[in-house]
Amino acid sequence: MKQYEIISYGNLTDVQKQELVWILIEGFGHLMTFSKKEEELERIFLEGLHPDYTLAYVEENKVLGLVGIATNRVRPVRFPLEVCIELFGKGKGKMVSAQMNAIFQSRVVKEDTDLYIDVLATSKAARNKGIATKLLEYCFALSGYQTYYIEVFSKNHVARRLYEKNRFTIYKKSFLSPLVLQGSGYPIKMKKVKGEKKTNAQYY
Repeated sequence: MKQYEIISYGNLTDVQKQELVWILIEGFGHLMTFSKKEEELERIFLEGLHPDYTLAYVEENKVLGLVGIATNRVRPVRFPLEVCIELFGKGKGKMVSAQMNAIFQSRVVKEDTDLYIDVLATSKAARNKGIATKLLEYCFALSGYQTYYIEVFSKNHVARRLYEKNRFTIYKKSFLSPLVLQGSGYPIKMKKVKGEKKTNAQYY
């Protein structure tokens, strides 16, 4: 088994930060409808990711996966106003920063013991090798947290199976979400309680 490390974004080299950001763009760039230019997304994410709450899976000094975690105080992805203005101009830049931060910086969990898996992705070349599971296990091992939350689109069957394998259960389906229009299906909210046995119960 290859040796690996989980390293916070702030402790990565510049090259590793770029590797992480490109994995993020590869997995979630299609949701960033305000820009189709990958170099613009790269600039925003390089400067907007939280140094401690964005974590990289690293093998042989290469980033192969990432997870961004959120608490009731911090979320890992921010859209810096100054960068958005520089890229898109004052009007559009302010709008992009405000709208995206309204989504990505809003509070997603309530309790100090809640942890939200905000983003989880692996590079295409490293998929189906257990990396996402190792990143989840790292999150589960963090001290002080009892309940873990994650969200997945209904058409993302691979991710949903991964979460179910890791004992997440569904507690809400958002059939009427405007995100349905993006073509990825409707959002499914899932959670896992530490120490709780897996059940087949689903809540809507």
